[in-house]
Amino acid sequence: MEYSAQRVRAKTRAAVKRREDQIEQDEIESGELNLIPYLDMVTNLMLFLLASISAGIILVQIDTQLPDKRPDSPVTQTQPTPNPDEQPLGIVVSIYPTKIDLWSASGLEGTLAQPKLTFPLTGNIGDSCDGPYMCQTNKCDAETAKCVQGEAILQPVFDYRAVNRALLEITTRRYAGKKRKLELFQGTLMADGSVPYATLVAVIAAMRCPLPAFGKEPESCMLPTDDAELKKATDPVSPNKKLFDPERVAYDPKTMAVFSDILFSTGLETGSQ
Repeated sequence: MEYSAQRVRAKTRAAVKRREDQIEQDEIESGELNLIPYLDMVTNLMLFLLASISAGIILVQIDTQLPDKRPDSPVTQTQPTPNPDEQPLGIVVSIYPTKIDLWSASGLEGTLAQPKLTFPLTGNIGDSCDGPYMCQTNKCDAETAKCVQGEAILQPVFDYRAVNRALLEITTRRYAGKKRKLELFQGTLMADGSVPYATLVAVIAAMRCPLPAFGKEPESCMLPTDDAELKKATDPVSPNKKLFDPERVAYDPKTMAVFSDILFSTGLETGSQ
């Protein structure tokens, strides 16, 4: 049986209509909607909007004006360089069994690796002395002023006056005639564990006050203090001339302490040096 093209198209439309009605009936019965057509519409609409926005951005002219020159950068305020004479030097006297090193933790007066000065052992038999403390034998002959053989065990002895002169040179150069703050009187004594007590005492004396000339009797020196009563007093020096207020008196290296505030450190345990 032959069909014309018109009859075929009519039958096709009728079949599509029946299929659509069937799908719609299935959706109603199942309670679900076919969202595919709606998604197609939304996708097409989004593409249209994006194309419109892009075209608008490309065609819009933005009115701008470039600056004539770069603005000057703000001036950086640098901290003023502190005066080294107003900062603690961190003076350290390191005592080894065979030498003394003088250096500073600040690096302003030598360092641990490169000390400002090194003092070797002295006080051998026959060396000049004005007391047993200057002799390794702990015996000084009063008539000859020489170190002589003794019965005591040998102890390390150094040129304490040379140590004192070196420290006094530093304080004179930096502080003479100026107000020397209390913290600037601080020094550190670092000793090897094998160094005897007598040697430590002699080094402390060399650090604390100016030592007298050879053969002269030692004299005391004035010590700085932050005593509240002395600060209130009219005279910045105590009546017995032993204490003074460093904030009101200029430093006099001849009569005042060298490094009166001595800290002890056990940082050295190098008996081989």
